[in-house]
Amino acid sequence: MNKYEYVKKQLAKTNKKNDENYIITRIWHLLNDYDIKINTQQFVIRSDNNQRIKYGLIDLYFPQFKLAIEIDEAHHKNVVNQSLDQIRKNDIVNALDCEFIRIDATQPLEEIHNEIDQVVQKINQLKSEIDFLPWDIDKEYNPTTYIEQGYIDADDNISLKTVADCCNVFGAGYNNGYQQSGAPHKFEEDTDIKRLHFFPNKEWNNKLLNNEDVFTEYSTDQLKNEDYFNKRMFKYNQKTALFAYSKTSTGNFEAVFKGLYALNREESRSKGVLTYNRISKIMPTYYPTGDIQPVRIAEAYNEAGYKVAHFYTEEQITKFKVKYSDKYKVVITATK
Repeated sequence: MNKYEYVKKQLAKTNKKNDENYIITRIWHLLNDYDIKINTQQFVIRSDNNQRIKYGLIDLYFPQFKLAIEIDEAHHKNVVNQSLDQIRKNDIVNALDCEFIRIDATQPLEEIHNEIDQVVQKINQLKSEIDFLPWDIDKEYNPTTYIEQGYIDADDNISLKTVADCCNVFGAGYNNGYQQSGAPHKFEEDTDIKRLHFFPNKEWNNKLLNNEDVFTEYSTDQLKNEDYFNKRMFKYNQKTALFAYSKTSTGNFEAVFKGLYALNREESRSKGVLTYNRISKIMPTYYPTGDIQPVRIAEAYNEAGYKVAHFYTEEQITKFKVKYSDKYKVVITATK
């Protein structure tokens, strides 16, 4: 899919919603910037501590800026819907760690245009202020992009096409004929790489919970569930680099990176359902063993001491520090 096909597909989702179509199309054309990516009807998983899963769609989302735009039509004006909208907004902000802007579609045209202009101005300002990465539709699906970067981050909303791609981000070196649902990590002990469905399918009913900080694995086949439960508890690796197989803004099902999770053995035993807690949204990536390995000059660690990134150039270190501020500790390991 090229950029033209992608953008047409995004705008086509709004064809039956007149207010959304007008406002989103005007924003896109006023931006007039092919380096900016737009997602319409951005899918968001919302969940709570009671394991109730809710799903939401954002009218317009700019992933490079973590900026969500909602178009409020007339039905948003009543008190009940305003209260629900506020809850939904809070859920979305918590799930994506994003900024949230509303555009009131019930205003006169001049006022609507004024709000649109403010959004366009804000995006142009954000582009000038951050270390902006132009949208490259080919590179974003290529595991090499993240291998060369030295890390992969769930907050970047990264989607890959195949299980082989998921494993190759971590140096597996598979071809696209690879048919399994995942594989053991070749470089990090006690870690598996897995692409899992998070909707009821055949025998499995896995769930992402608590703003994706928790996931569960469960087979509706009691015997199969018991067998897998025991193997995962006492035999298999205890950590999982998770990709969720879910519908993305492209309209296709893709493997979306969610982070590194660790099996919570105590809670799993208590509930009888395999339960995992996210321990990092960001993980280091790896070149395949047979490839020429560039010299690693630095590494980054989170507060718990887990390594989250490698660096091969001074420029990479600078970009990382700008992006994450003091969130991670960067340690110099070698000089070129």
